[in-house]
Amino acid sequence: MNASSSPRRLGAGIVLMAMLLAACSAAAAPSASAPPVSTSPDAPVSAPPSDGSGGGTDPGGIGGGGDLVVPKPGQLDVHDVSIDELHARVQGSSIFVTASWTSGVEPCNVLDQIVVTEGTGSFAITLREGHGPEDVVCIEIAMTKRTEFEIPNVKPGTYQITDATGRATPIEVTVG
Repeated sequence: MNASSSPRRLGAGIVLMAMLLAACSAAAAPSASAPPVSTSPDAPVSAPPSDGSGGGTDPGGIGGGGDLVVPKPGQLDVHDVSIDELHARVQGSSIFVTASWTSGVEPCNVLDQIVVTEGTGSFAITLREGHGPEDVVCIEIAMTKRTEFEIPNVKPGTYQITDATGRATPIEVTVG
């Protein structure tokens, strides 16, 4: 190595470190509009009031907030999950049900299947979740999810729709 390239490398290294330090400092600086963040574990935590809908939209107008998910069969360690809320609408001889529940994020908590068990004048709904085959670290964040499905070819009458785990308040629909 010649003697003239060593000071250039040192100078380039110092400039690079200064730029990196400046970039990190700028990224870590709080914005003017953000409130200061307390790092004390005893500091109070607050949030604006929520309507409990989970921030999702309900374009179908039949209730239940949260992120819309569809079943992805083939998950591992499948188990029943409790439904928080049920909504339904009747269209012809079909009942369209929206079920919402609180669960974790994918791929750690994935809706595997919806089981509809018909009884005399009733339908019991069971949501079953599992996890994907990926070997990932699962963060423990709760989120509201919802799924929509059809119970087709229902005979005229009044039906009670329930959560098979017993958590959600049962609802009643009439098919004409």
